Amino acid sequence: MTLDDFLAAVAPLDIRRPLSPPSYARRKIMATAGSTCPLCSATYDRSRSNGPQFPVIASFVHTFLGGPLVADNFFVCCRRCQQIRASADLLTVDNLPDDLASQRLAALQLSVNHLCALPPSTSLPAFRSALAQRHALPRSRVYAAQADDGLCFIGVSARYGDDQSKGLARLLSKIHGKPLLRDKRMTVYLLDDTAFRSVVWQLIDANCWVVGVGRRSDLRDFQDYWWLTSASVAELRLRKVGGVKVPVDVVTREVGPRALRQRKLVARRRAQAQRACDLADLKRAEAEFDQAFVRLRAQQAMGLPGELDETRYFVNRYFAAYIKVHGRADTVTPSGRTCAKERS
Repeated sequence: MTLDDFLAAVAPLDIRRPLSPPSYARRKIMATAGSTCPLCSATYDRSRSNGPQFPVIASFVHTFLGGPLVADNFFVCCRRCQQIRASADLLTVDNLPDDLASQRLAALQLSVNHLCALPPSTSLPAFRSALAQRHALPRSRVYAAQADDGLCFIGVSARYGDDQSKGLARLLSKIHGKPLLRDKRMTVYLLDDTAFRSVVWQLIDANCWVVGVGRRSDLRDFQDYWWLTSASVAELRLRKVGGVKVPVDVVTREVGPRALRQRKLVARRRAQAQRACDLADLKRAEAEFDQAFVRLRAQQAMGLPGELDETRYFVNRYFAAYIKVHGRADTVTPSGRTCAKERS
């Protein structure tokens, strides 16, 4: 991939798209609007639909920054505050109320979020806590491409974000020196594969939505799955997105003698508990076997055919429990009589 290819891939994605929540969502959102703007505390003026104090629908997380098009991602504010904010993250607004900040966090957990580098056994509350720590920063949009030849591009658009993107550009310039391209619309950095793998995950941890316009065809480990995104915390927990199973980086470390002794002790205790359980089950099976055998003999003494299926069931159950405990099967019943299964 060349610089021209990268810019051509970014161009159709770096376009503002108008928000259009569904009609039912608009009605639900407007029904919850109060009499004052939550951002500037000014009273709404509903007499002028094109006035600066007219209530309008705004988003907690702009769709350009990965926000979902659902009712929970929208709120009502005055037209002036919405125009001043534009598509910037809601955290860039001065004196943001606590209730809006918490609702923004809830909306971000429904947004497009990168996979967390946590093991699959991590609980959902732990994933939500990790996302909450990540979403404590303003959200930005970064374009990235990783080629097989080792050349990688990172592009930061200056059109959206209300100085957020410029701040990211300054951060990247301090880390990796002079950018490859810088103009009013886009700043592009050229990185090698090693530096890219480090920087892209730093951007993800800084709550950037890294939009992939190119990726390696040969994926090596978890770090090469930076382009995968998900709108579901459950999928983040399962590390599955679009049917792709993200590998877990398994780090092997030497186990010390103390840990080995502890593992042997735990295994011995588990084996003892399991054997006690098996012995108790064998005693129950033995009692049921004798009772079934007595019933069968009584029925045969009265000239009845007897419940052979029931007796066969208890015989099989007894021998299964006996084999589990002793590892072998005898042809003699617990009472010393011939096996009823052989008689039948």
